[in-house]
Amino acid sequence: MSRPAGRALLAAAWLIIVIVLSLGAAGIVATMAHNPETGSRAELTYTGDKAFEPGLSAAEAELSELSGEVGALSQLGRKALTLLTSDDSDALDATVADGQALASTITTHGAEIRTSLEALPGLGPAADLTLSPEMRRRHAIALGALDSIAGLEPAWSQLAVSSAAASRIVNLLTTHDATTGEAAAAGRAENYTDALAKLDESDSLMSQARALRDTLSRTVDVATLTDWLDLNSTYDAALRRLYQSLVDSGGRVNDEVRAAFEAEKEAASHLPPDSKALVVILAEIGRGGLNQAVIEIEQTRGELDSAIGLLGPVASEQP
Repeated sequence: MSRPAGRALLAAAWLIIVIVLSLGAAGIVATMAHNPETGSRAELTYTGDKAFEPGLSAAEAELSELSGEVGALSQLGRKALTLLTSDDSDALDATVADGQALASTITTHGAEIRTSLEALPGLGPAADLTLSPEMRRRHAIALGALDSIAGLEPAWSQLAVSSAAASRIVNLLTTHDATTGEAAAAGRAENYTDALAKLDESDSLMSQARALRDTLSRTVDVATLTDWLDLNSTYDAALRRLYQSLVDSGGRVNDEVRAAFEAEKEAASHLPPDSKALVVILAEIGRGGLNQAVIEIEQTRGELDSAIGLLGPVASEQP
């Protein structure tokens, strides 16, 4: 081989050796520069993950049970809405009470799960275990899922207030109608003093109904309820005027009695012909506070189920 050719071959060999050494050094540097804190090396996170996994999996199972409890609360909410337009106030009260107890249970259960998640090994600045990013991701999702239940108990409390007020109003209005009817019957029998006493009872019932109306007005539209109360109060006042004028006249018909009688007929003509107005009132209440509470419960359940769907066992095999 000629001298120039030999030199070229030797240079090429040295170039190949340099390239191989450079690639090897780069690999060594990359390996040494790998940050264990990222957890991307299974051999560094295996021990921590194995210690962490049982507690995390147990908490995730508890989250699934919690979701079932929220689902049961949602069913109670829909049942309360249905019972609101029925005549079974006892069943409504029992359903609301059951929901109140379950909402409290959910809050307690969620607090217990959070405590167990926060007590898992490998957490905190002083932890001596290294966890993989996947394990930390699942832990963060589990904690975040618990945030969704924070508003459940207040939502059910609002439902309880609205349903109790609505049920109480229906009872008051029904009793009011019966009491005013008794007043009218006493007046037709010319027992005007007794009739006025019955109207005093009607006034008291209407006052209680208005107080409950004011409570509901903070969260729902009470326009129809207010109209109903106003119409019945106007009739009660007209009937009172008629009987008082008859008491004042000693039962004789004079101009005041005639005017009072006409006013009573006019007020009676504006009264609802049946109980359909009460159904409308209850529907408005249902569309307001009660319906909103049920919607909030359903949203919470959806958020909880969505978070649970993002969870899954991590594959961590010892290298």
